[in-house]
Amino acid sequence: MSALVLTGSQLTLEDVHAVAVEKRAVAVDGACLDRVRATHERVQTWGQERRPIYGVNTGFGELAHVVVPPEKRTELQVNLLRNHASGAGKRLDDAATRAVLLARVNCLVRGYSGASEDAVALLVEFLNRGIHPVIPQQGSLGASGDISPLCHMALPLIGESAVVVDGVERDAGEVLAEAGLKPLELGFKEGLALINGTSASAGTAALAMHRAERLLNQAVFLGSVFVQVLRGSSRAFDARGHELKGHPGQIAVASALRNLINGSALTREHVDLMNDITDRSGGLSGVQDVGLYIQSAYSLRCIPQILGPVLDTMAFCRRVIEQELNSSNDNPLFFDTAEETFHGGNFHGQYLAMASDYLGIAMGEIGVLAERQINRLVDPHLNGDLPDFLAWSDSGLSSGLSGTQYLATSIASENLDLMAPASVKSLASNAGNQDVVSMSLNSARKALTIADNVASILAVLGGCLFQASSWHGAENLSEDGRQWHQKLGKVLDIYEDAIPVQRVVNAVRSFSAEPDGVEFFARAVTL
Repeated sequence: MSALVLTGSQLTLEDVHAVAVEKRAVAVDGACLDRVRATHERVQTWGQERRPIYGVNTGFGELAHVVVPPEKRTELQVNLLRNHASGAGKRLDDAATRAVLLARVNCLVRGYSGASEDAVALLVEFLNRGIHPVIPQQGSLGASGDISPLCHMALPLIGESAVVVDGVERDAGEVLAEAGLKPLELGFKEGLALINGTSASAGTAALAMHRAERLLNQAVFLGSVFVQVLRGSSRAFDARGHELKGHPGQIAVASALRNLINGSALTREHVDLMNDITDRSGGLSGVQDVGLYIQSAYSLRCIPQILGPVLDTMAFCRRVIEQELNSSNDNPLFFDTAEETFHGGNFHGQYLAMASDYLGIAMGEIGVLAERQINRLVDPHLNGDLPDFLAWSDSGLSSGLSGTQYLATSIASENLDLMAPASVKSLASNAGNQDVVSMSLNSARKALTIADNVASILAVLGGCLFQASSWHGAENLSEDGRQWHQKLGKVLDIYEDAIPVQRVVNAVRSFSAEPDGVEFFARAVTL
């Protein structure tokens, strides 16, 4: 795979995944490096001229009223990193760390931050050589950027703190020496350029967003199998009805479901249901229970109305996250040619905080729907002609897949707590200077956790649907359903009695996350 060329304006979620998870190499566009050099040189000149610029020759935050002489420039920047590397908790894993590095270097290559070409080059070397700074998860307010986590990212660039290489935590200075890399000597504003941005939140949110879209594909597909095994009516997905409401996401999900259930021998046509009800009533007058429902429960009938908003919300979140990845998000910023400086607040993470909260809520809703679908599959009072708890024989002696619902219900409940937004929980800091903060990294981290939880819930649903569709006979599923059953059947057995539920859940989750499963759901579900 060729190196991803960074321009500061074209980074996508797919690019972040490729670099963070698949460890694709990166390079920097030459024109961007020209702009980086020009801006850096201009800032160094202004610093020597004692032109008053925040973070160039002043203190930081509430100490911005303190003027610092040029000869203290390196000490000022190094102290900034040391004084604010205050994180706690477990470190970000390698993928999240790489996403943070990528997001930061993509910001700097835009050439408006004042960082040097050496800083950009060293960040690129860290990515390409698999040198991952130890970045604690906790400590960011997401307001003067992700200062604390980005300080932990930046300290190894000057040979301090720790990095992880090949899974082993090591001294950063030793690793740089072994790799033949020279520690960065910070110039005017350079420490601030490295840390005063939203890159920890943006990188983390990008990973969550990428996973979320895959989870939605799974949820729509599994919803189509759910409708089939419970012999639902296809009328609920009639395009005409959804166009009357008009929401794009709802229309798209309904269309996908129509395609996915097409050709199924298990779903019912509404006219057939009406005829059966008429036949059972026998044309008699008066009130009578015919034992048939003219319409299904919400977990079947309202899938487009539930997952449609999820789709539309995710489209908004993707736009916000990708825009942030391709933005200049620190302070101050320097225009291309003007002799002016922008003292502003592009470091503020409110966009990311709100988008990550919306994303977490959207993914949580996938989990809520899936958990209720699981309940309907295993509950003998609700699952139609399926066996009790999907145990084909010896019901009572075997509890079937009942235990999997405990997992799904527990995780769905946990998600309900995590879905509470962090973006509304501002607390003032820094002597009142940072008086409104975003908590964007808290929001992004929660979104990643919710994504992981939803993957487990969908694995339970997939296992239950595999068992249920096997009971009906996979040959009765739609073409897409049969292909899914065949693929999953390569890693999962059909159980007629004692079911090793953990093996079932693990097998389904593994299939759904591996390239073959991801590609299958992406191909089958057109949204």
